[in-house]
Amino acid sequence: MTATIPAIDKLVGRENYTTWKIAAKAYLECEGLWEYVDGTKSVFDGDYDVAKDRKAKAKIILSISPINYAHVDGCVTSKEAWNKLQEVFEDSGLTRKVGLLRQLITTKLEDCKSIEEYVNSIVSTAHRLSELKFKVGDEWVGALLLAGLPDEYKPMIMGLESSGTAITG
Repeated sequence: MTATIPAIDKLVGRENYTTWKIAAKAYLECEGLWEYVDGTKSVFDGDYDVAKDRKAKAKIILSISPINYAHVDGCVTSKEAWNKLQEVFEDSGLTRKVGLLRQLITTKLEDCKSIEEYVNSIVSTAHRLSELKFKVGDEWVGALLLAGLPDEYKPMIMGLESSGTAITG
């Protein structure tokens, strides 16, 4: 029986780090290995399993593009490898926050292929901002969803505003 890595896009760089991180974490959780990566299990625990930690590290390495192997070369534990990738690819600076905020407030339904793509774009951008410690509340997400709708939706928006219904994302 051969083990296969599920359909997780390999980590290429900053452009897909956020989605890779979510998928890789889910995969490691399914395999019962996440506790080694997040530090819940450490070498100081009596039930620490070196083989499981190595397996978690191997699964992390096999889920990244070969060009990124240099970043994790020399890492001893899965936690060390995960943290190194986070350090290299997670952009949490002010420029990143401003860029995501700009993307969030300028997203329009007209620029998207479908309403689903529009909603996903706003919600996922708000989620990425919250990962950077910039909380965008549900009320703001709801307001931004309405603000990006074209003029033909104005009667619906006015109806919502006059109804007193709380707007949430």
